[in-house]
Amino acid sequence: MINITAAPNRITAHGHAKDAAGCAAVSAILYALAGGLENLSDPVKWLIEGGGAEIPIPDSADAKAMRLMAEVGLRQLAAARDDITISDVRERPQEGL
Repeated sequence: MINITAAPNRITAHGHAKDAAGCAAVSAILYALAGGLENLSDPVKWLIEGGGAEIPIPDSADAKAMRLMAEVGLRQLAAARDDITISDVRERPQEGL
């Protein structure tokens, strides 16, 4: 099972699909996102390795658009498979505001 967490400021994934096609599809989307983020003026440090990925999303319109496109692709993939799940995490409002 691949568990993906989609937060406004990062996308993470952990686990393995039940076949190579599922792992390859998730990896392709995440590598495309990471590659796009590297081309921004303020590139980010990301990590993708066997069984896990963590990709921080910078606070820019371009980065947020790339993140949204990746999330849409991951959601379509998860809808078609029973071994990929996506959890939403929304930022908590800061106290005192």
